[in-house]
Amino acid sequence: MGFLEELRAGKVSEDIRELAAENAIPLPPREQFEVLALLLKDPVSSIADKAFSTLVSLPASTINSYISSREANPELLHLYAQWALEEKNYSLLDSIIRNPKVKDETLILLAEKGDAKVTELVADNQVRAMSSPKIINALVKNPATPVRVRALMEEWKRLYYDPQTEKAVEAVEEMLEELEELEEGEDLEDIEEIEELLESSELDDKNIYTLTWNEIKNLPVPAKVRLALMGSKMHRAILIRDNNKIVVEAVLESPKLTENEIAIYSKMKSLPQEVIRKIASSRDWTKHYSVILNLVKNPKTPLPIAMGFLSRLRGRDLREISRSREVPDPIRREAQKILTRKEKQKKL
Repeated sequence: MGFLEELRAGKVSEDIRELAAENAIPLPPREQFEVLALLLKDPVSSIADKAFSTLVSLPASTINSYISSREANPELLHLYAQWALEEKNYSLLDSIIRNPKVKDETLILLAEKGDAKVTELVADNQVRAMSSPKIINALVKNPATPVRVRALMEEWKRLYYDPQTEKAVEAVEEMLEELEELEEGEDLEDIEEIEELLESSELDDKNIYTLTWNEIKNLPVPAKVRLALMGSKMHRAILIRDNNKIVVEAVLESPKLTENEIAIYSKMKSLPQEVIRKIASSRDWTKHYSVILNLVKNPKTPLPIAMGFLSRLRGRDLREISRSREVPDPIRREAQKILTRKEKQKKL
């Protein structure tokens, strides 16, 4: 059992917890943050205080790296948001606001208490702002919100949040609460399976976790955004093909989105080029080999981007691409050049 597990099980003595709160126990960076998050709730107040002091005194690069990751603890994002708000650390606040794991309550706090620059940062996260009328209302009511931002939020309220839309969002919220207790259903791991399912009419009368296929397509935009952010794998597979860009962005910013889903999307030739481009421009997703391989093979990937990924591919995949008639000629020729260079290097 590792240190984090022992701490969760209540098996760590007060003296050792105090050392951990002071960052005196060597731990991997991610585990360090999780340990400090637990120690913030320690029954010994001095330990909790030391944990907080350690969290805010860590090197800025360490904090920023953690805050920007999809593995960040939402409770720590909230704590850092409160601290950064007081310190007027706009760079850190920007990273927090953009993190898919940030909770609505954190964004509402920043929308209510933030100055002009902070409220602009919250409003710039269009996906999350649109997904919650509480965030929009907080921005409208905050006297520090710039006139331009307030006018935009008022327009959003007019366009997207009539009484019928609010009911639809509430219904989706209720469904999502129930969804937490349900199985996700079958794992869709095969690209052909998803393509066939979405192209067929099988879903027309099929209940997708209390919403039918047609009901999902006909939801108002804010309800779709909410479903894209917090719904199931199947909901995301449907909404990734939506005509509204904000809905598609919500799918890609979902905190529940997995590497496997992104690998599937990166292979889908039916998706608009803008979606493929957004996946290809994400450092989070393109660190996964299966994603860059699929992007290189996908004709919807912009040519300069696909060319840039070629040098990261293994020899076997480069050979396959160099012989494939399903990729553009420049990709095929560049793959062959890279293979030739690699073979020469081996001979040296």
